[in-house]
Amino acid sequence: MYRTHPSRPAPCSGPVAEPGAESVLECGEAFDVLWVPEPAGRWALRRLIGYRQPALAPGPVALSEDGSACLYLVAPGARDDLPELLDWLEWGGIDLGLRGYGAGDRLARPKVWLHDEHAPAPEVIALLATIAQCCSRRLLRRAVPGQRAESGD
Repeated sequence: MYRTHPSRPAPCSGPVAEPGAESVLECGEAFDVLWVPEPAGRWALRRLIGYRQPALAPGPVALSEDGSACLYLVAPGARDDLPELLDWLEWGGIDLGLRGYGAGDRLARPKVWLHDEHAPAPEVIALLATIAQCCSRRLLRRAVPGQRAESGD
């Protein structure tokens, strides 16, 4: 069971834009968001949970409003660090389909949570190797007719 970190507000506690407006998540203060293509995002989530390692716990993960992506809520600063971390992990220069959202970015508040929305937002480096590998495999398998990206764990 995950608990929220006492010094960090729950990820879904971001402010609402204005009264009557659609609920949004304000990125950058309590968390950043890593946007991962849906098939790879679900596959990575299964793998991260399967590791059963507290250091690799995925934290909050939601499905994007249109269902095309998994939204990993991670520690603030991840958006700005993403290119450098991908280079360090030797994934630099490869378009894995990942996007980062941080300070000043706003996303629609998710309706579908795939993993504990109240878990603390982890450091992105703890998750990124697994997520990048799943994105890479998704890209490689897209070209093979009849083969699903998440098969072959």
